[in-house]
Amino acid sequence: MLPPLDLLLAHLEGAADRNERRKRVHRAIRLLAAASVERQQEYRDGIVSGKYISASDWRDAIREAKRDQSRERSGLAAAGSGEPGRPEALDITDEPDAVREITAAISSGALPQVYMRGRQLVHVSAADDYVVTSDLEADLLRRLIADNLPCVKQTPMGCRGALPEPKTCKAILALMDWPKVPKLSGVASYPLLLPDGSILQEPGYDSASGLYLHQGVPMLPVSERPSKQEVQAARSFLLNKYLKDFPWADDADKANYLAALISPPLREVIADLFPLIYVTAPERGSGKSLLTALMTSLYGGAVRTYPENDSEMRKVITAALRGAEPVIVFDNVEGIVGSAALAALLTAKMWTDRILGGSDDGKWPNDRLWMLTGTNVRLGGDHAQRSVRVAIDYGKPDPDRRTGFAIPDIAQWTQANRGTVIRAALILARAWQLDGAPEAAHAMRGFTRWARVIGGILDYHKISGFLANRDENRGHDQDYAEWERFLYVWSQVYGDRPQLARQVLTDMVTNQFLGEAMPSTPHGGPWATKALGELLETHAGRWYDGFTLRSQKDKHNKVQRWQVSKVDRS
Repeated sequence: MLPPLDLLLAHLEGAADRNERRKRVHRAIRLLAAASVERQQEYRDGIVSGKYISASDWRDAIREAKRDQSRERSGLAAAGSGEPGRPEALDITDEPDAVREITAAISSGALPQVYMRGRQLVHVSAADDYVVTSDLEADLLRRLIADNLPCVKQTPMGCRGALPEPKTCKAILALMDWPKVPKLSGVASYPLLLPDGSILQEPGYDSASGLYLHQGVPMLPVSERPSKQEVQAARSFLLNKYLKDFPWADDADKANYLAALISPPLREVIADLFPLIYVTAPERGSGKSLLTALMTSLYGGAVRTYPENDSEMRKVITAALRGAEPVIVFDNVEGIVGSAALAALLTAKMWTDRILGGSDDGKWPNDRLWMLTGTNVRLGGDHAQRSVRVAIDYGKPDPDRRTGFAIPDIAQWTQANRGTVIRAALILARAWQLDGAPEAAHAMRGFTRWARVIGGILDYHKISGFLANRDENRGHDQDYAEWERFLYVWSQVYGDRPQLARQVLTDMVTNQFLGEAMPSTPHGGPWATKALGELLETHAGRWYDGFTLRSQKDKHNKVQRWQVSKVDRS
C-alpha cells in the first residue's frame, strides 16, 4: 500500500545510501503506476523537488512501471494465478533465496527429464531413434529453467522476468545430495529383459528399475510367454539368415558374435561387466567393420579411433561413459592392443576420471559393450584374458567382391529392421528365462556372470561353440607368445637349474637360440641386469603353456636366482 507523501519522503530521507534511496523511489513509483493522475502528480512534485529523482527519470520510470503492470496482468501474473499447467513464478531477487528456491523446485520435479545418475545430475533428451544423457551444467540448467520454471526479480523498474545468473546455477549444482530426484540407472532406445522376468517395453521412466526407455525401435511387443513356433523362428532367423553369410573362421566365432549381439538387451539380467569383443580377419574387406556397424545400428553406438597413448585413451573412455551410447567401437586398430587404461576399464564396474576442464573427479558406471576391429589383431598385456575373439576368414582373395547374400544389403536392411533382430534376441532370452534360466558352467575371470548367462542361453537353444576358441586368444596375445617361447628356450638351455639375471644376459650373447628368444625391453633399448630382474619379477608365478618362473633368494650372497619349471597342465 502507498504511504502518505510525508511518510514516504521521510522514508526516502532515512535511506542508508544513494542506491538504497533509488530503490525506494522506484518501489514507490511502481505503486503509483496504478494510482490516479492527480495523485501521481502530487507525489511527483514532492519527490522531484526533494531531488530524490530527476523529472526525466521520473517520466521514464512511471512509463516503464505501467508497462510492467500490463505485462504482469497478461503474463507473469497468470503464472501464479492457479492457471492449470503453469508453475508459480519464483522470486530470485536475492541470490540465497534463488539457490534455495530453485533447489527445491528441482527436487520437486519442476524440471522435466532431470535425474540423478551416480553422483551427477543429468538431463535425458531423446530424438527419433536414440536417447542421450547430458550432465546438468550451468548453461543447460538455465535453459531448462527458461523453458519450465518462471522466475522474476524485483528491480528498480519493477518486477521483471529473469533467469538466475550462471554463478547462481553453479552454486545450485554444487550440491552433491539430491535424495528426492529420481535415480537413473541407465537409458535405452530398445526394450530390455529385466531380472524379474518382465520386459521393459513401455517408453518413459520406470521407477522400479531406474531405467529410462525411449522407444526408438519400431517393433512388435515381445510376448511374456513366447510360443514354441516364435522361439524356433527367432533362432532360425538369427542363425540361418541374419548371420548366415559371414565367413566365420569356425563355429566358435559365430557363436561368440551371437553372444555379443544378444548382450545389450540382457544387461540388466547380467548386471555385470562385458568382455572386450574383438573382430579380426587376415584380409581387408572381409566384413570386420560391418559386424560392428550392425551392432551400433541395432543398439546405438559410437566409433572411435584407437588412441595413441593411455592419456588419450582415458579421455576417450570418459567421454564415452558420460554419453549414452551402449556400444563403443575402436575400428581398424593397428599394432598391438596393449592400453593399460583399456585393460583397467574392462574390469572396472565404475570408472573414475578427472572431468575435462575442471579439477573434480567424476564417476560413471561401465555398462557398455566395448568392441574392436583390426587385421590380424594382436593383444598385449592382460587383454587376452579380458577379450572374446570373433574371427572371419573368406579363404580367397577379394572378399569384398562376394555376392549372393541371404540379405543383400544387410547394413541398410538392419537400419530399417532393427526391431526384427532385437525382438528375435529377446524371444530367445525370454524362453530361456521361462524354463528356469539355466546357466552354463563357463568361468571367465572378471566376466563369469556374462559367460554363464549368455552361455546358458546359447546352450538352451543348442547353439554350440561359445568360448570354444579361448585358448586361441593366446595366439593373438603378443606378450603371452613372447614369454611362452622365452621360458621354453630357458628350460632347454638351463633345465631346472636356478640362474642369476646377469648370467642369462651373458649367455644370450653366445647362445643364439637364447638371444633370439629374449623378450623385448620395455623401452626398446639394450638389456641391463637390473631391468631384466625387475621384468622377471613381474612375470614370476604366471603360467605360459605349462611353464612358470620361480624365484629363489640367495640369503648368503643377497642375490635373486630364477628357475623355470614345467608342469603338466592336465
